[in-house]
Amino acid sequence: MDDSALVYRSKKEIVVITGCSHSGICNILEYGKKICRERKILDVIGGFHLLNAKKGILDKTIEYIKSQGIQNLHPCHCTDLKAKIEFGKSFSIREVGSGLVLEYG
Repeated sequence: MDDSALVYRSKKEIVVITGCSHSGICNILEYGKKICRERKILDVIGGFHLLNAKKGILDKTIEYIKSQGIQNLHPCHCTDLKAKIEFGKSFSIREVGSGLVLEYG
């Protein structure tokens, strides 16, 4: 109840924009795919709720995102530097900040 996310549907894929991901980033991505009846996620933007995450949780999250073929990640609040560094080993992480403009077809 204390969480929110937005799913944008482009012509071919979805973009998931999260708040803090208290319900779990993997759960949010699965629900976004379910409600949009879409299997392909183009981008994930927002908090991943991975502050001081245990290594097992972080590893499972990274493996899940790898399994989804997600190419673009914009982790920000609720995602600490340690988590971003671990994600950066497998993905091209893009910084999020004021004035960021992203365009999707």
